[in-house]
Amino acid sequence: MAAKIFYPLLSLIASASNNELAKYVEFLKEENKILRARVPGQIHSKPDERSRLIKLGKALGQAIEELITLVAPSTFYRWCREADSGKKKPNPKGGQRKPREIREFVIEIAKTTGFGYTKLYPYYPPLRL
Repeated sequence: MAAKIFYPLLSLIASASNNELAKYVEFLKEENKILRARVPGQIHSKPDERSRLIKLGKALGQAIEELITLVAPSTFYRWCREADSGKKKPNPKGGQRKPREIREFVIEIAKTTGFGYTKLYPYYPPLRL
């Protein structure tokens, strides 16, 4: 008997909280749109930010596709796959450091001749000193 009385009350409370949460989400989505409109260009996330987004986004399941605005859903899923594989992606920007002797030699040539690095090493990535 008591269950018949409390069940409608609990369902009313649950639906009210769902409606309230839906309003929160809508507000935050609109706020995010406004802020993104003020930031020109792409927003690049850092590894710790990505891991936080992955942790929170995985809990949402397919609902992430409606919510995510920082990157495309396909990018988010790629992040998840890379995080699940455990393999560290190599840094595409960097290569092996040049030996100290070569770096010092190139700097010495540049100082004495006035040539820049691109003239000395036209087909190599920039030196990291």
